[in-house]
Amino acid sequence: MSERWPEAVVFDLDGTLIDSVGDITDALNGALLKTGLEPFSEAEVRLMVGGGARVLVERVLNARNLSESVALAQQLYAAFMEIYQSGSVARTSVFDNARELLEALRRQGIKCAICTNKPAHITNDVLAKLGMRDSFEVVVGGTEALPKKPHPAMLLAALAALGVDRSRAVMVGDSMADVGAARAADVPVIVVSHGYSKTPADELGADLVINSLSELSDALCKLIRRGS
Repeated sequence: MSERWPEAVVFDLDGTLIDSVGDITDALNGALLKTGLEPFSEAEVRLMVGGGARVLVERVLNARNLSESVALAQQLYAAFMEIYQSGSVARTSVFDNARELLEALRRQGIKCAICTNKPAHITNDVLAKLGMRDSFEVVVGGTEALPKKPHPAMLLAALAALGVDRSRAVMVGDSMADVGAARAADVPVIVVSHGYSKTPADELGADLVINSLSELSDALCKLIRRGS
């Protein structure tokens, strides 16, 4: 690897750059109230986030032993999406050092992208409301057009839109889905320990684990040394 590596860093969003579990919990519990189901604590929801809104609904219904109800799943998903979109950043915060990191990467000429299972229209809305949209050349969120992480399609689509080869990129995330997508795409992956994964960060199988986004620059240097 040359000193110019990487050319791009592709980030997951929830649990990696932003702490959104408060708003997700509020929207989910509002949707559950509409469907007559008991709410979940924020700690419980934190462990269910990571596969996109439909997967969240599946996990919720599994926890309530209602996984066979297709009609209820559709009703809960629609209610969740409606509520979440209207209050998507009421309790969402940007993790410490995230803004500074993104600015530093841009100053170095490194392209940045988002690759998240979060629905694409809500992803762009959240980034805009947080004043972060201009930090990314490309944003790939969940749609019906591409299979979601851990499938590599979304990550590869982000790299294609950036015009960067997979050998010149790094993925940064917080979950097994992020590691799985990166491995399937043959892209090095770094995980943060402050995310939403049930599995401890050091057991996810990433190349490196960092405890703060302020450590990413040093982690990239370590990857360079490993590959040289």
